[in-house]
Amino acid sequence: MKVLTSLIVMIVFFSCKQETKATFLSDDYKNEIPTEDCINPSEVEIESPSVIITNIHDCTFDQETQTDEFLKGIKDLEVYTWDVETKTAEIVLNDHWGLTIKRGGCDHFEMYASFVYDRILDIEKEGDRKQIFDNIIWITSLLEDFDGEDIKRVIEENEISITKRDEFNYHANFMDEKLYELYYFDFNNKDKTTFKIGYYYN
Repeated sequence: MKVLTSLIVMIVFFSCKQETKATFLSDDYKNEIPTEDCINPSEVEIESPSVIITNIHDCTFDQETQTDEFLKGIKDLEVYTWDVETKTAEIVLNDHWGLTIKRGGCDHFEMYASFVYDRILDIEKEGDRKQIFDNIIWITSLLEDFDGEDIKRVIEENEISITKRDEFNYHANFMDEKLYELYYFDFNNKDKTTFKIGYYYN
């Protein structure tokens, strides 16, 4: 019986992996910790370093509050697709026009309405320019985040400065003290027509 017991002990002992991992705690002391699977963890005390997980990039603005609630109840915009990650709503207005609305951000809060038209409009032509800015008046009057009444007034009074940046790109400023500082307007008509009104702040 003693022989059998000794044999079992030897089998268990030699079935363990005989590797050691040296951990240097100081210059004067080394503790070699066996890494065999058969070791009893309660017999070895290993002091592991504290692990601190931090979010290295905290958003300035609370994105949990950035929902599509601002679009609810607006009949003209009731059919849309909301992207919770980008904080944008995609809307098909008709066969030729589309609209993207953004409200939100992390470091920069941005609110904009961006139109796309599958045909070419020329902002330098009076008729096309009226069509473009009629759309701006329409969307900014629907969304409470915009200064719709002020924007409409400035457009109707033609208090707009339009700058041609290159062959296809234009930028406009609303010549009103409050609107000039806050809003931007960009226009592009390469292959199709896109224009955007919006604002952002840090």
